[in-house]
Amino acid sequence: MVNTLPVNRTETTIPRLRWQLPLVLLVSVLVAYFDRMNISYALPKIAQDYGWTVAEIGKYGGFLMSIFYIGYGLANILLSPIGEKFGPRNSLVVVVILFSIFTVLGAPFGLMFTALIIVRICLGISEGIHFPMMNTLTKRWFPLHERSRANGIWICGLFLSMILAPFIVVPIVEYWGWRAMFIVLGLAGMLITVPLIYLFVYNSPEEHPKIKTEEQHYIEEGLEKDEPQEEAFWKSVKSFSGKKEYWIALLGGVFNNMVAFGLLNWLPTYFTEGRGLPFAELTYATSIPYLFSVAGVLLWSILGDKTNRRAMVAGFGFFAAGIGAYFAATAPTINMVVALFALTIFLKVTYAANEFAIIQRIVPRNRVATGIGFYNGVAMLVGGGLGPVVVGSVVSATGNYTMGILSLTVLSFIGGIIMFILGWIIKY
Repeated sequence: MVNTLPVNRTETTIPRLRWQLPLVLLVSVLVAYFDRMNISYALPKIAQDYGWTVAEIGKYGGFLMSIFYIGYGLANILLSPIGEKFGPRNSLVVVVILFSIFTVLGAPFGLMFTALIIVRICLGISEGIHFPMMNTLTKRWFPLHERSRANGIWICGLFLSMILAPFIVVPIVEYWGWRAMFIVLGLAGMLITVPLIYLFVYNSPEEHPKIKTEEQHYIEEGLEKDEPQEEAFWKSVKSFSGKKEYWIALLGGVFNNMVAFGLLNWLPTYFTEGRGLPFAELTYATSIPYLFSVAGVLLWSILGDKTNRRAMVAGFGFFAAGIGAYFAATAPTINMVVALFALTIFLKVTYAANEFAIIQRIVPRNRVATGIGFYNGVAMLVGGGLGPVVVGSVVSATGNYTMGILSLTVLSFIGGIIMFILGWIIKY
């Protein structure tokens, strides 16, 4: 007999096997972000090897960072439906194997700039359906009122990678070279992430051999009751493409990625080239700001769940982060710069903490991979691709790294306006 206990039953009385899932996904995000962002930490050394000027660093460095997001965005859009049919568990295994291989290939192909560009495109394609598959799992495993927290846990892998990367990537680059760094990080994905997925990730609660009936019923009662959708890709797209809130959320995602990846990709070079920080000292300068991002994701995701006003919370974060970025970029001392960037990033992650819960609320349950894939693909293709290019173009045109960072302030304010509009429409 099906358990009919109300969804708001005290969560502490329900078995908690489901919370293993976001922890494993956190590890997969951690490793994936090491592989995608390693180029940012290696850029100062790559620029030395290629003999680039400041203008060339802005031009070629921005292109090298952005090209990943072109492959990543297209794969999100075009391959997510395939991953949806193949199943999130199997898809994640394939994704991890592929992006690990292409990371390793950065070592031999790094000898030629054109070849390195091709490897970065392939890396982007291989990581393309990672987030859509994790969103599919989250929507299948967690009731609506737990989504922000579940998403927030695995999203912390993104920020943990930013905290830990300087302590892992910078020493490897400093002592063994940036090509050796590609090999070490690529092997980590194969040896750590793949076994964890095989052991702990299942497509749905029904497939898990150890889940208790009480927890399974609790999850089912808290899920949306979606109507069945057609299998054809474009018909499945129609299930959410007619909703104006979906497109507003997508526009917000574009501006979020422009700010987030513009800052993420250029911060190491800003410190070393724009502020004269020795390369070895990047370990603290780039890790401290993102240390506060983990606390931010957890805090803002809880606030989103408790207030049920996730878009408004994100809008506040956009505006506050824009102000913080301005003062950080113009601060007179390196310690003040680091401290103010820490505050900026803490405020900026209000969007990351609630982003996927918002999209999961808008799209039907059995089309979440397609909906998230299209959303994440376009947001990454446009926002992730343009963010580093915008900063790099400003640096190239002005010869000033501070002006490049300041360009992100305006983009952050625009993102805030978009999220306030979305919050007014969906009341979620």
